Amino acid sequence: MNKSDALKHLLKLELARRSFWHFCLYYDREFFKRRPFLKDVAIAFQDVENGKIKSLSVSMPPRAGKSYITTLFCAWTLGNNPSESVMRNTCTATLYLKFSYDVREVVKGDKFKEVFPSVALSSDKANLNGWNTNQSRQVGYFGAGVGGTIIGFGATKVAITDDLYRGIEDALSDTINDRILQWKQSTHDSRFERGCARIDIGTRWSLNDVIGKNMNEGIYDQSIVISALDDQGNSFCEDVMSTNEYHEKRKRTAKEIWLAEYMQQPVEVEGRLFNALNVISNSELTQIIESNKSETNPKGYDGAIGYIDVADQGADYTAMAIAIIVNGKLYVCDYVFTKDNTDVTLPLCASKLNHWGVSYVRVESNSMGAMFARQLQHITTAKVLQVANQTNKITRIIMQSAFIQQRLTFVQKDDEQSLQFIQNVQTFSKEGKNKNDDAPDCMSGLSIFIQSMFKNI
Repeated sequence: MNKSDALKHLLKLELARRSFWHFCLYYDREFFKRRPFLKDVAIAFQDVENGKIKSLSVSMPPRAGKSYITTLFCAWTLGNNPSESVMRNTCTATLYLKFSYDVREVVKGDKFKEVFPSVALSSDKANLNGWNTNQSRQVGYFGAGVGGTIIGFGATKVAITDDLYRGIEDALSDTINDRILQWKQSTHDSRFERGCARIDIGTRWSLNDVIGKNMNEGIYDQSIVISALDDQGNSFCEDVMSTNEYHEKRKRTAKEIWLAEYMQQPVEVEGRLFNALNVISNSELTQIIESNKSETNPKGYDGAIGYIDVADQGADYTAMAIAIIVNGKLYVCDYVFTKDNTDVTLPLCASKLNHWGVSYVRVESNSMGAMFARQLQHITTAKVLQVANQTNKITRIIMQSAFIQQRLTFVQKDDEQSLQFIQNVQTFSKEGKNKNDDAPDCMSGLSIFIQSMFKNI
């Protein structure tokens, strides 16, 4: 190699050290050149490395290379930060061990050593459950499968979830999904050290899966979602699978699996009743109210009413929604959505009703509702009205869905109950496959109440 070629090679190595995409090209140029869509993923990973974003989600079809590029990123970020630690959790212990092996093999390889000559595996801790670089302060790379234990380790650089669901059965099982969410919150999330970034990678199986829940709560700074077929019905990448192959795959694949696994469309979307809710932020509502205030209207809105569906069984939620009227438009401005007992829900509902100056509130008079209504009247300024619903619940929700979507604007507040309330409405399936339907039932009652009280709206 002459001096000019040697200089070019050194520049290439330096570029691979600084740029993750160029590291990918240096490590496996043929693979990544054939899959240019992965450049967007690499740039987003680079932004995580540089601290430009702190949270990222990535969803794309099978065999697109998401695990491969993530493995290279784990190695590359350890090369740039050899004293830091990376956590990568997945659906099973077997898959975790495979990923750990893959990352370790990259670090041991000659190409990695060319780019990061001072970084190597430590000899004192090199097993797959957790291993170090020669500069690690604690453990360099670690993780587990869902349900596994992570004791004594903390992620300082980045914490990654990589396919926490084994398939659609896990995501659509309330029991398994709840277990995965609980494990993530109690085990994965508890390992974050100060300043640690987060990346969640996986198929968009469900609106209530890990990525769906975080999207709904506005957790991610950026989300990359790639569908198998574009709007024209063409393959997103002919190297992954040709357009004809994808169309043949679609014919042979169950619709729900095709939409979720290949198109990254959560399966509930297809059967959702409320797929066009109008939602604004709490700050937007504040601006609307402030701009409408006057001497004759100091509150900035023209009236407020509410509706309460009281929990009748242990698994039910007490659901309350309050709507205000501003210049003839209806805004659902506050919510209660909790399984707490009446010693909590009674004062909570009364406080919100009094805060908004609600004139009338209807309470569904099921077995608990009648007692709840009588006690509520003693602690609120609102007139409490009891209502007995005779129409089938699902029928009532379906009948009111058009008014709810066309005439009501939901206000997304920052508290957990409002997030859960709106999500419970959005995920309601007209096919009846619902874990609970307390929020949409509450909204159907509020919709009927609004139309009976304000016939001019």
